Amino acid sequence: MKCPCSLQRSIHLAFSPSIVVLVIVLGILISPVFAQQIKINSGAWLKSSGVAYIKINNGDLINEGTYTKGSETVVFSGTATSIISGSSNVNMNNLLVATTGGLTTQLELLTTNDLSIGTGSKFTVNSSTAVTVNGTLTNDAGNTGFLIKSDATGTASLIHNTDGIAATVERYISGEQEAWHFLSSPIAIQNMDGSWLPSGTYANGTGYDLYLWNEPNRCWIYKLNTTSTINWNTVHPGSEFIPSRGYLYSVQASNPTKEFAGNLNSGSLNYGLTSTSDTSNLKGFNLVGNPYPSSIDWQAFSGWSRNNLVTTGGGYDMWIWNPAANNYGVFNSFTGIGTNSVTRYIAPMQGYFVLAASTGILGLNNTVRVHDGAGNWFKNSSNTAGMLSLTVQSEKDNSSDQINLLFGFNSNQAGATKLFSHVISAPSLFLPIGSEYCSVQYLTKPKDNAMVPVMFKPGKDGNYTFQCDFDPYEFEIVMLEDRLTHYIQDMKTFNSYRFQSSTADDASRFILHFAPDNEATYTDLPARIYSDGLHLIIDLSLVGNETEAYVYDAIGRLLMQTTLQGLTLHELTFNVKTQIVIVNLKNPQGNKSLKLIYPNKSWL
Repeated sequence: MKCPCSLQRSIHLAFSPSIVVLVIVLGILISPVFAQQIKINSGAWLKSSGVAYIKINNGDLINEGTYTKGSETVVFSGTATSIISGSSNVNMNNLLVATTGGLTTQLELLTTNDLSIGTGSKFTVNSSTAVTVNGTLTNDAGNTGFLIKSDATGTASLIHNTDGIAATVERYISGEQEAWHFLSSPIAIQNMDGSWLPSGTYANGTGYDLYLWNEPNRCWIYKLNTTSTINWNTVHPGSEFIPSRGYLYSVQASNPTKEFAGNLNSGSLNYGLTSTSDTSNLKGFNLVGNPYPSSIDWQAFSGWSRNNLVTTGGGYDMWIWNPAANNYGVFNSFTGIGTNSVTRYIAPMQGYFVLAASTGILGLNNTVRVHDGAGNWFKNSSNTAGMLSLTVQSEKDNSSDQINLLFGFNSNQAGATKLFSHVISAPSLFLPIGSEYCSVQYLTKPKDNAMVPVMFKPGKDGNYTFQCDFDPYEFEIVMLEDRLTHYIQDMKTFNSYRFQSSTADDASRFILHFAPDNEATYTDLPARIYSDGLHLIIDLSLVGNETEAYVYDAIGRLLMQTTLQGLTLHELTFNVKTQIVIVNLKNPQGNKSLKLIYPNKSWL
């Protein structure tokens, strides 16, 4: 079948395989092809040989079969709106968009060597679809000539390697009104103005909230705060979104679609990290962001510069805010496990936290870019071998939280630090490990960890449900003990546990048992004991009763005895040389003992 240059008509391919082979052998499509529409039916295929270009004028390309590229350029021309669609993805050599009516791709994936958008034309990547440009991307139509869509069904994705490409990238704001979202700009210079700062009925006349996280003073800084000693202008010079920086954003309107417009970020980008906060549990947390119009892979084999980050479990952790759970989820680059539906893929325009061990940089380049996860910000992940996952969900508003225990390590280790929700009413599930609270813990064998304490704060009074997920063949015993109700449930028999909880409940209410225990009780207080270099810190924030504190030296001499109020963080100072001290805490709830070096920051 040959389409003469003087005749424009629809090409409808529905050949049997034998005829298609004959057509190719006979050299059909060896000269420029003109058509109003090309459709490749299911089971049919089209292959070109030596064709300079295929020109589709005022029409569409529909691929439900197989299109095998040659060296040709596919040109869309005319004034009508054209569409690339079908059930089969398309891999082109070169694509030229020259139609003033615009071209939209609806394919799951369109791949091309070179992509050129002509003056006066428009190329749209539909929501939940992806485009890869392996060669040169050219846009002569400006910001409005290249549109990357986002809506309730998902967000489009673009992977390219050419710098300075003008485009408009949409970000659909999902969820309830005034819900919090982490975001980051895919544009090199994007002003914070216009639709990003809408008016509304808040007390100051705005309809938005925009914050950044300032690690040195461990505070959220509001966009309109320009008068405090540390304010927006002192920590965020300029009026543009900073590439690779993350922001906390909320809007009063229901599900608006925002736009970033300008030159797309591409290539190598670095973002400066700080680790200067004087609060140990927040020190080093930096809010960064995905700077590209595609997802990025936290487990990519190359392309990351993360030497300044804290390592746990052999990898690096990153935290993403999940507005549906009203909690942060965390994912580790080495173990490949995450909480609260956070996976290895960081979606386009997504902000996330990292934990810096020292001041330095977080670097990344195009090698980490992928299309996976671009359509949806959060996905459920399956269990890893040796892992037990415990999730709690509120029956009032479906907010939730999750912890993971991963067995099989040579020694017990703290995992990802627990990053507590800024929504006060959200439930919090966490693990006390030394002076830390964690969302993940790495352990040796289940039988060597007979009891693992699990701490829970409901956020508000109500009914809650635990869901415990694990491979029952990997665990001989999994028992959940509720110390408040004096009830122990076999989670291998029934892995869901419903209970009532009050904000006045002891946070150390639950224990997971992995081996037989005669007492079936846990008396270790949920207190933290550490030194900040100047003080002995005893954190009783989760202990409701008055507590007796005793401090001894290494040979048992009493150095201090005092009564401490519950629900309070205490800073104690006593005049001794640097030495090993033993701190004992005791009240009717239980006790806790810890050996540490005072006044040094390290603990044993």
